[in-house]
Amino acid sequence: MTHPIQHPLYHTLKRSLMRGITLLAAFAALTFFGLSHSFAMGGDDDKIGITITNNMDDELLAPIVIAPVRSDDKIFVGNYVSAAAEHQILTGDPMKTVEMIGRKATVGHGTDGPPGVLLAPGKSITISVKAKKGQALRILAMVAPTRYADHFVTGIINVGAGIPITLDRLDIGHDEGRMMTEHLCPAKVTAHIEK
Repeated sequence: MTHPIQHPLYHTLKRSLMRGITLLAAFAALTFFGLSHSFAMGGDDDKIGITITNNMDDELLAPIVIAPVRSDDKIFVGNYVSAAAEHQILTGDPMKTVEMIGRKATVGHGTDGPPGVLLAPGKSITISVKAKKGQALRILAMVAPTRYADHFVTGIINVGAGIPITLDRLDIGHDEGRMMTEHLCPAKVTAHIEK
């Protein structure tokens, strides 16, 4: 079996994905500064900050989606992910996921990487969201395809608990043709609520 990095299509797919992420940069900047407010979690909720820290050795995170857990049916379908989430995991572009969830989704991104929207190792970003105390929120982001083409991180944080979490790293099995989500390990990506 050929290792994913040695596979003939790997570098073509990687270049293609990186071009897609580059095109996403301008749109993601607009999302961060404009749409994140229009897609904010609305209502009479409190405004809170969720800080995401990338502690991975050398991998970057694409733009991050935060949404209420009750929207998980728009992200996960059986043992796989929805078409919108698959698009986000394979391209780094979160907009289909955000459109599927609606105004309850918030997007944040880093300022690193070739397109300027990735979160580099050792860096953090605080994403402002509106949520009710005690509400559970899903965090979802693509791991940039420098090693693997179809990995993502996700986790659930409880707004009222104030307990930091470590996100999980998963593989959707797209490049292997398995098309089934597999838990790999804790992701070395943490999230906590800002006080």
